[in-house]
Amino acid sequence: MPRYSINKRRPRFLATTAAAMLAAVQWAAAAPSLDDVVAGVNIDPAQISVSGISSGGFMAHQFHVAHSEYIMGVGVVAGGPYYCSAGSILDAVTKCSQFVMLECRQLGLDAKLCGKTDRAPKNRQEARRVAAASFAEAKTQEAAGRISKLAGLKGDRVYLISAEHDAIVPHGVMDAVFHFYADADKAAIEAGHIDYNRSFPARHTMIRDAFNKPAGDVVGNCAQPPTLPPPVDRDAFIDDCEAVARQRQARDQCICPPAAAAGAAAVCPPAGKRAICKDLQDVDLAGAILRRIYGAEALKGGRVAVSESEVKAFDQRSVFSKFSDIPYSELQNASMAREGYVFIPKPCTDGRKCRLHVAFHGCRQGGLTDRRSGQSGNLFAKFAGYNEWAQANDIVVVYPQAQVRNGTLASPPVNPRGCWDWWGQYYTHTGYHTQAGKQIRAVAQMINTLAGGRELLPVTNGQPLSGQ
Repeated sequence: MPRYSINKRRPRFLATTAAAMLAAVQWAAAAPSLDDVVAGVNIDPAQISVSGISSGGFMAHQFHVAHSEYIMGVGVVAGGPYYCSAGSILDAVTKCSQFVMLECRQLGLDAKLCGKTDRAPKNRQEARRVAAASFAEAKTQEAAGRISKLAGLKGDRVYLISAEHDAIVPHGVMDAVFHFYADADKAAIEAGHIDYNRSFPARHTMIRDAFNKPAGDVVGNCAQPPTLPPPVDRDAFIDDCEAVARQRQARDQCICPPAAAAGAAAVCPPAGKRAICKDLQDVDLAGAILRRIYGAEALKGGRVAVSESEVKAFDQRSVFSKFSDIPYSELQNASMAREGYVFIPKPCTDGRKCRLHVAFHGCRQGGLTDRRSGQSGNLFAKFAGYNEWAQANDIVVVYPQAQVRNGTLASPPVNPRGCWDWWGQYYTHTGYHTQAGKQIRAVAQMINTLAGGRELLPVTNGQPLSGQ
């Protein structure tokens, strides 16, 4: 009897062990290294840019400030100013966003109580005060040698958008980003190099049109009040807003009659509507961002349809292995996913010089499930709208990936929504907004790898900064 029991258990034990070993092997070999994926790619070091939405918008601005020497343009969609949270998670969810107020309202608590959690700037004076504090912190980090010289921001191209119905990141927070870049006593980027879209009729979402739109409900529709759904829902936060834009264009007389009509140019669109009419043209938001950064002439190839299968995965541990002896632990501590993604236009695989754009997803967008297949869909990398422009204009697009980490205050990182780190506390800690930040180092290394292994951007060794 004992012999029979032992023999009975042995196959189960061996099978379990073998399955675990197989899973480990499969996990380790899930995706090739970034070096292998981008072999033969030739990046122009003078044509590197970044953009992002929501926490990715915060990160895009943060990364731009940290590495402005080599980043020549930025797009910020519903993000916020550098060091907005001042290293405090409470400030992050009350002063820099409205997460606490929204949760408060959804719980049905007293409206006055909920309103007290909204500490975002409410007017131009308050937005400028936030921008001043933000730029002062950047000056402090510049003086300590922890970020690029701020003079590197001069002449860069900037696109900003704060959608009309954004209930998560208030207009005042994005206004502070605008003042950071535009004010004469701060970055002082000339007016002709900044676009700020403040009136597009959308919610907190990556706006796009119907061009090359996937089948099914992977991409949402641009919902409007009073039927606007909750701002934190289960979709990909990527919305087709083409119909809404056309409706608004008709309402605001943006669709002008033929030029042959006498005096048409003088009255259409009406003078008071011209800024709004211009904003409505940005329904292809990825295209608007890339046009502002690289210029219309550089994107004269337009856009072409691409297959979602052309977005390639790479192992983000291979990136951490460049500067860490414990890449798996570093990956986890940075709350970054096992895989990142990259789109490489076919012409960029033959050695020709190409541009590089880094696109940061927002909270809850990393590793979302594709409802058509039930598999991880990297939906932002596939459907945000960048790849169609990239294919026709020789732009490589890399999509770094953060992921949910349900740590505890005693054992961080705490990142329940899969956001990029723009607050530090209980996440990647002090220095998150400098070149030594875990996530900033990882993305800088991605850029260096894409640039053929050249050490363009400094990647620190991760030692604690003074004062940490």
